[in-house]
Amino acid sequence: MATKAHHEAEPAELIQVSWLEVTASTPDLETGKKYKIYFELSLKPDAFGWNGCQVYLMGKIGRKGRYKWTKVSLKDQTATQGRSKVPSDEFTIEVPQNSSDDRKLYFGLYEVWSGKWKGGLQIHNAVVEEV
Repeated sequence: MATKAHHEAEPAELIQVSWLEVTASTPDLETGKKYKIYFELSLKPDAFGWNGCQVYLMGKIGRKGRYKWTKVSLKDQTATQGRSKVPSDEFTIEVPQNSSDDRKLYFGLYEVWSGKWKGGLQIHNAVVEEV
């Protein structure tokens, strides 16, 4: 029996940025279902600029949908904790029963307001799971 070796891709790493905008979308989702969204992130030991920054996770169904959002805080000193789910609380979006043709989930992670230089953030995965 042949088996495939599992290979995890290298994470995307922010070396030095003044704003963060990571966006993604899914194929059409099922109406009436709920989906949770989170990112798997880690901070390198030399991460900087994250203290006091408010990072937002935002999502909506369809291009014309209304955004739902939650605020998360990253701290430079969490670098030793390894990979973590952001947000740690469950963040869900429901596809309405009467959803139109556009049932794609548009979501992202944003920090575009502080103007501070930041670095050392690693983005391992963006996850969308049916609840």
